Amino acid sequence: MTSKKKRRNSIVEIGTGPAKVTIYTNNRKDGFDEFTLSWKEGGRRKRRSLACMDEARLVAQQVTVRLSNGWIVGDEASKRDLELLGHCEGVARQFGVSLSAAMEEWANAKKAAGTISISDAVRHHMANRADLVAVKTIKEVSEEFVESRRISGASKIYVRNCKANTKKFQKKFGGNIADVTAADINRFLAGLDTLGAISKNTTRRCLVTMFGFAQRQGYVHRERKTAAALSESFKVPETKIEIFTPEEMQSLLLATHARMLPMMAIGAFTGIRSAEIRRLHWEDIKWDRNFIELVGSKAKTAARRLVPLSENLKAWLAPWRQETGPIVSISDPAGALSDIAIKAQIPGGWRQNGLRHSYISYRVALTGDVARTALESGNSAKMIYRHYREVVDEDTAKIWFAITPPENWEPSGLRWTLKERLRRIS
Repeated sequence: MTSKKKRRNSIVEIGTGPAKVTIYTNNRKDGFDEFTLSWKEGGRRKRRSLACMDEARLVAQQVTVRLSNGWIVGDEASKRDLELLGHCEGVARQFGVSLSAAMEEWANAKKAAGTISISDAVRHHMANRADLVAVKTIKEVSEEFVESRRISGASKIYVRNCKANTKKFQKKFGGNIADVTAADINRFLAGLDTLGAISKNTTRRCLVTMFGFAQRQGYVHRERKTAAALSESFKVPETKIEIFTPEEMQSLLLATHARMLPMMAIGAFTGIRSAEIRRLHWEDIKWDRNFIELVGSKAKTAARRLVPLSENLKAWLAPWRQETGPIVSISDPAGALSDIAIKAQIPGGWRQNGLRHSYISYRVALTGDVARTALESGNSAKMIYRHYREVVDEDTAKIWFAITPPENWEPSGLRWTLKERLRRIS
């Protein structure tokens, strides 16, 4: 290695008086420069040698400051310490603050956060900032939600129910939807005194769906559960499932007016829900293929299903085989069913969901196949076991599906009904 050219020693002085530090520049025998600091401290002469003049000046300045302030003797900063200091100052400078200001802010934040890391505290704060969501009133969100259900192709009944449920909620709360809490929704649902547990749960499900819609639109916080999802559901009391016997069903059918007979017979021998029957048309009955088709728009679950068309049901519906249009023309089927039960002298009157309960119970007994019955009735096997299935024997089930009209029998009002329908069509 080629040695550097020797030069005379030079002297640099930093500070004055007792705080003076002298830097000597020496040419070593190997040809490289060496910078030696010399100062007097505590009555003794001290020295320190460094290989870089810039580093020597920084250390000399530190010693001078320490001597001027009378600080306790300690180790001067190393080159690594100085590099780390420069790095930290550069990071603070990116945000327009000094290193000391940055440290003060960090210390205050750490004190406020306690045992929580500052990063976690900041993330929680950002996720819960009210100014990060759009300000939307409950009325505005309700209207958008109902319209979205309509556009999505949901049934008219579902859209109407959504509108009714959200309108009740609007009357109770009129502010920003992001300000609604789970406690608010719990109080609202509990205050629906005229509704039972099932209806309250239905209203709650509607609100859960609406708040989910609002969350997707950015009207409530995206990173946490909505107030509706956090609200409490109501426990539905177990009710005794009641079905009709084959003898009672025979009496009901014979006592039914022609305008209600198709609904009565279809409910008894297919288990189709009353609301679904009201959406059916005669064209949905596939006479030669032995099934009734429920398209998604007419089924409660919005899923198409095929329900078996039994031979005895064909016999009850025979007078309407050439009919077209809606099967049910009466405006208040529920009231009519109660009247029919009284006329047929059914003990206790009409039984809620009695037709569907009866069909599922007898169908399971006849086939021994819960899964198949669940598919036909548009329910889960778990729901059938829990809510619908009444234990009946196979022989009684065979009698149920063998109920047929008497020979040459004609339901009351049949001729008038057909003439009326022809008049309406024309």
